Amino acid sequence: MKRFFKLFCMMLLVLTGLASCLNDNDTSVDTYSDTAITAVTLGTLNRYTHTISSNTGNDTIVRSTLTGSTYKLTIDQLGRKIFNRDSLPLGTDLKHVVLSAVSTKNNGVAFIKSLISDTLFYINTTDSLDFSQPRTIRVFSSNGNEYRDYTMTLSASATTGITFGWQLVMKDDDLAGWTDKHLVTIGDSVYFVDRDYISVYSPAQQRRVLVKASDEMPITQLIGATDHEAFALGIDGRLKVSTDGEGEVWRDDELDDSPTLLPTEAIAMTSWKYAPADSMDYVLLIGNSAADDTNAVLWRKLSRYHDYGQPADGKWVYMPVDGNNPYALPRQDYLSITYYNNNVLAVGSNMKLYQSRDQGITWKTSSTYALPSQIGGTRATIAADKLERLWLVTDNGEVWMGTLR
Repeated sequence: MKRFFKLFCMMLLVLTGLASCLNDNDTSVDTYSDTAITAVTLGTLNRYTHTISSNTGNDTIVRSTLTGSTYKLTIDQLGRKIFNRDSLPLGTDLKHVVLSAVSTKNNGVAFIKSLISDTLFYINTTDSLDFSQPRTIRVFSSNGNEYRDYTMTLSASATTGITFGWQLVMKDDDLAGWTDKHLVTIGDSVYFVDRDYISVYSPAQQRRVLVKASDEMPITQLIGATDHEAFALGIDGRLKVSTDGEGEVWRDDELDDSPTLLPTEAIAMTSWKYAPADSMDYVLLIGNSAADDTNAVLWRKLSRYHDYGQPADGKWVYMPVDGNNPYALPRQDYLSITYYNNNVLAVGSNMKLYQSRDQGITWKTSSTYALPSQIGGTRATIAADKLERLWLVTDNGEVWMGTLR
C-alpha cells in the first residue's frame, strides 16, 4: 500500500487502540464499514479571458476569480460519478482546482488518485488539483476495511468564440407597467426592486441586504453599490457614499469636477473587480445630465477598499464625451447597465442593447448580445448573476434569460 494510505491506516490503528483503552464509563469511539461521498464543494476558481485594453487596444488576457460554491456538483451514487451539470464558464482553469469541502458518510476519509500512478493523496481543502481530465476519488470507511471509488469530472464551456442566446422564461402581468424599477444581484439571486432600493453588504448580518431611501436620510435617490460602498444622490445635489455596510451613514464622495455634471435622471451603475490591482473595484456611473442633451454622461471611480467603515481610496472622475467619438451612449429616458463577460452592457428605453469593451468610453449595438427580435415592451432592465447568466425584465412583464453556449 502506498505511503499515504499507510498513514491513514496508522491513524485508524491509533483510533482503535484508544477505543479499546476506554472503560465502560467512558465515551466509546465507533467505526463503520460503509461509507460514501455525500457532497463536494468547489473553492475559488481562476478564470482567464481575453479583453481589449482601453489604453493600447491590444488583446490581453485577464485573470478573474469565480466563487466555486456557486456551481453545484451532482453525485450519482449508483454510477459512482461526480460531475457538474452546468458547464463552468469559458476560460475556467481546470488544472488548478481547490475542493473546499468533501463530505462523507460515517466519517469516511477521501483521497484522490494520482494521474500517473496508483498513488493516493489525501484531499486537503487548500491544495490545488488538476481536473483537466477525469479523476478517481476514493473514500475509505472509518474502519479502513472498505472503500468506494468515484469518477469526478469537471467541464467548462469549450466555445472558442462567443455564442449567446436568449430564452423567454415567463411573462407575468404583475411585473408589467413599471417605469423606474431595476434588477439587482444579491448573492446567488437577482431581485426586481423599486428605484429607491439598493443592495449593500451588511457585516452585521453577513449577507447582502436591501436598503430603502427614507426621509431620515440626506439623500434623494439610491444609485448603486459594490460590496464595500453604497452610493446615492444627496438632497444638496452631491454624490454621497456610505461605507458602514448598512446604508445609514452618508458623506460627500470626492469628485474631480463640478457636481453639476453628475447625472440626475436615468441613472445606472455597475461595478466589477479591477483585475490589474488588488482590493480595487472599478465603478461606472452613467445617466442623463443637463450638461449634455444628446449623450449619456459618464463618471468612473477606481476604488481601493479597506476594512468596513473605513473610506476607500479613490475619487470620481468625469469622462466627457469626445467630440470625435462617434460611439457615445445615446441619452435615453431610462438606462440599465451591468458587467458581463468582461463587457459593460446597457439597455434602456430605446430597446437596443449596447456593448462597451473599453469600460464605457465607446458603445456599439451588439450582434452577440442583441435583444431577441420577439421581445416586447418599451424599456428593459438588465443584470448578470454569478452563474454567468443575463436577466432582463421588460415593462410588459417579460422575463428573459441569456446564456453563453
